Amino acid sequence: MVMVFGPPGRALLVIIGHLLFFSDILQLAQGLPFDFNQTTSSIDLEKRAPGGRTWTSPGKYTNIRLADSCAGKEKFFETTFDDMSKMVSDAKKTIPTIEKALNKDRKKMLPTEKSYVDIYQSLYGMFDLKKKAKVDNAKRKLQILSDFVGKYDQGLSRNQFHFDIYCDGTDWQDSGKKSKDGDAIMVLQGDPLAHPTLTENPTDICLEANGDKETLAFVTTSTNKSKDYMTICPKAWNEWQGKDTLATKQSKALKSLLGETIDDLVNETPESVLLHELTHAQAFFGASVLDDRKVGQEDPDDDDAYEWDLLTKLADEDKDVAQPKGAARNKDIRPLDNADTSMFFLSGERYCGPLKPSPDRWTNAAIHSRSLP
Repeated sequence: MVMVFGPPGRALLVIIGHLLFFSDILQLAQGLPFDFNQTTSSIDLEKRAPGGRTWTSPGKYTNIRLADSCAGKEKFFETTFDDMSKMVSDAKKTIPTIEKALNKDRKKMLPTEKSYVDIYQSLYGMFDLKKKAKVDNAKRKLQILSDFVGKYDQGLSRNQFHFDIYCDGTDWQDSGKKSKDGDAIMVLQGDPLAHPTLTENPTDICLEANGDKETLAFVTTSTNKSKDYMTICPKAWNEWQGKDTLATKQSKALKSLLGETIDDLVNETPESVLLHELTHAQAFFGASVLDDRKVGQEDPDDDDAYEWDLLTKLADEDKDVAQPKGAARNKDIRPLDNADTSMFFLSGERYCGPLKPSPDRWTNAAIHSRSLP
């Protein structure tokens, strides 16, 4: 049983199908599709002002406030944040393994070390393990990644994210003003601290100009950088309703996942969407906040680097860009600055488990049955 993914000409990764890797995941998941409209026995209530909005918090995440539009979804958010916290913590633990493995000849690496190095190289740039200068640069990039993942882990495990979450776009209203490019300037009703944002469709911030429902969620920040705001659009709830979460997928026997690609498994699950969106939390991450970078020459018409194929293309384009020693993140290394790259690293390192290189060459190959050497 294997999982193969990676760009052409790169080392590809293969899942060793053993059940021990999934033992910790089985403790997290119930193996059932998630029902959003669950209640919790202990919900903290807060009113901004008499007669004003009532807020709730998802369990122990007391600095995250859920607006009225999220009523009944407290347990969903608590469970999802718990799963995300475990993913980030597990990814954090793989980084020392990667760093140690970079000092070895590939032939002497353990299977787990090869797997973690391969997914790191796929997402952040391939390099020759025999060339010291290339390895040193990879280590400097890894340190920048480590710092970011460590802060992310701290934010979830220590309840340090300050977020107001809205479960639809109805609280965003047209201000009646336009940007210089003609986009409508939208304001968040009832919160003067919320930074205005732009949209092509002033009737509904979750819709494209032509009315298409493309947006899953987005994050904005406050003008004084005291907190961030997340809006989850109807498209996300439609995608998630009655479907498996990432933790549930991970608890299944590998044979049940035959034919699914890495994108099938990771993309548009509650955990992956929220993992991505939280990287945009400017109030929390400050200067290390991530963006949505484009492949190619950063032309406005270029594609945003979402999903596996474009992420590996972005990594290939910037693989030789240097990260100076002891310096802040070099934003010319776009994978280090790209939200979806981070999400796939955080999801993939925990998901893929012990891996082995494969002779196959696929861009985004599916899990399929195969005899291992």
